[in-house]
Amino acid sequence: MGGKKYLILLLVVLTILLSYVYLRKSNFFEIDACLDCGGRWNYQTEECDSTDLKKDIQW
Repeated sequence: MGGKKYLILLLVVLTILLSYVYLRKSNFFEIDACLDCGGRWNYQTEECDSTDLKKDIQW
């Protein structure tokens, strides 16, 4: 029974880790910070469309 709990815990941790890596690689956090500050994300240039906000959300 202990082996099942270990396997489930391992799968949960692996899922969380992979989700974080995917979101980090896809600029999710940078886009979210831009939108939270009132900016607009430009997907073509992959930059925040606000000159005032660009300096505040550098990653």
